[in-house]
Amino acid sequence: MAHLYKKLKKGHEYFYIRETQRVYGKPTTINQVYLGTADKVEAALGKGGFSPKEFGSVFALNELDREVDLAGMINEILPPKKRVRGPSLGELVFYAALNRAIAPTSKRQLANWYETTDIQRIRPLRLESLNSQNFWNHWDRISDTDLEKIKTTFFKKIHGLLPDQKHRLIIEATDISAPPKPSVFAGMPQPDQDFLAEHLAQQKIGLALITEWSHGIPLYYQSFSGGVPIAGFYDHLEHLLSKVSNLGVAIEDVTLLVNQDMDAGPIIEQIDAKEGMHFIVSYAPDFAPELTEISLKDFRPLPGNRGAQLSPVAKEDEKILFYETHATFWNQPRRVVITFDPKSFHKSYQDLGKKVQRVRKEILALAQRQAQEANQANAIESIKTHLSQLCQRLKISPDLFQLNFVTEKGQFRLEFQLDHRQMAGVVRHFGKNILITDREDWAVEDIYDTCVTRAVLGPEMGDAKSAANNRPYGNAKDNRSLFQKALLPLYHWTDSKIRVHLFVCVAALNYLTLLSQRLTAAGINMTPSEAMEELRELRTAIYAKDPEGKLKRVLEEVNGPQAAILKTLGYVVEEGKVAAL
Repeated sequence: MAHLYKKLKKGHEYFYIRETQRVYGKPTTINQVYLGTADKVEAALGKGGFSPKEFGSVFALNELDREVDLAGMINEILPPKKRVRGPSLGELVFYAALNRAIAPTSKRQLANWYETTDIQRIRPLRLESLNSQNFWNHWDRISDTDLEKIKTTFFKKIHGLLPDQKHRLIIEATDISAPPKPSVFAGMPQPDQDFLAEHLAQQKIGLALITEWSHGIPLYYQSFSGGVPIAGFYDHLEHLLSKVSNLGVAIEDVTLLVNQDMDAGPIIEQIDAKEGMHFIVSYAPDFAPELTEISLKDFRPLPGNRGAQLSPVAKEDEKILFYETHATFWNQPRRVVITFDPKSFHKSYQDLGKKVQRVRKEILALAQRQAQEANQANAIESIKTHLSQLCQRLKISPDLFQLNFVTEKGQFRLEFQLDHRQMAGVVRHFGKNILITDREDWAVEDIYDTCVTRAVLGPEMGDAKSAANNRPYGNAKDNRSLFQKALLPLYHWTDSKIRVHLFVCVAALNYLTLLSQRLTAAGINMTPSEAMEELRELRTAIYAKDPEGKLKRVLEEVNGPQAAILKTLGYVVEEGKVAAL
């Protein structure tokens, strides 16, 4: 409860609002707000609420957990030690998952974030126990065998919450690496930076994820030390499907999303021979340049469908376009869909323009400094070398630029210009993506939708080149961005911590996609991102709520979407509090 608390300092009275609650059976101050002198308190009490705290997001996901009981299932596998006070291992995993689903932070910042929420009225704890060392001490208890037991129990419970039906499954795989903080490179010579970046890039972990098609709810995942195995990945695919089947999942069909970093040929050869197995391969335009030569005049607007947020109110010049054809790949005729995203095109074009201006500025400045060098041959070679290195860092081709050195009165002058033919070839690829599939039974919007709103992993989680060149998604809010927001940055550097972190992030995605499924079943067309945006704005604050001026923490005004979300969870708001229907 909230109350006014008076302190005397040097004979003067100062007032605070204190909130207390029993935590682990003991009365505890969970929040304190400084108000000032008596005059300031009297003036402030009529102005509205004090100390607003985020409520809706934490409440909604905690309600979903009542059916999952993540903490309980982990504590059953790894029971708390008798002398340990504070949150158990299972509770720490849940608190981490809740944070990753809403507003991901490092473990050092976790307690500070929870202090901005109303977690104490929902799931009380001592916030000081949410320190990074406490997490590491508990997480070190989880062995590979224990984690496998936790995963099996968790996903079996998740499947039990889904409708009893056959499921279309999506399987994805990608490599994840923990990028170094910018401060790591501070003051380091470029060769050392390149060496360290290459060394860290080798410390990859692979992730394969199975989700159900309709809402992208994860049904299982597997991690791989050193990255996704290129050779023999199909064997791992069969292992994953057997795991899912053993959980009681009835499988209708399976679609594997293949990215350009995977060795597609052997995988597709085995998929072709397996009934019920399909694929969609996503490639950058340079995989089949002849397909990108097709004029945009022959493209059509991509139709929307029931599930995808494909910019239904987009302007005419912002709509995603597509062209459909057939071509021979991997020894068979395949269905090919080429997509064009105008927003992606304009962003890429603007980024290229900025890079060109940077190259022009640096090279001309360098040429001006080098013009009077005695050894002009060395000076010219130095400029060419600098151009090559600069383009490599900016990830553009040096062939875009033409350098012509003209000698006048013993000095050279640089004539710098763009190669417009090369530039046109690069720009022609912007905004385009090539999707190759054997799914003749799906509408083109379902193929695109599967690579956008249904997919979870993506090229941004791999190397920078893939991220820049292979973007099959457009202007949509999707599960990919949700998961990557939860997963990255990792804030972890050892395999033992990363494998637990992966489970935490997949669990976070489960809570968000389960919420989305509940909303859809209730006829509410809202993505997980949109639902979280609404719920995060649903806050509590301290108000003087009666004639005697007693202080109470109550919900602030609830809008229509927030009330609708709470209703799907079985609650309404009455007198500033949530009440069961």
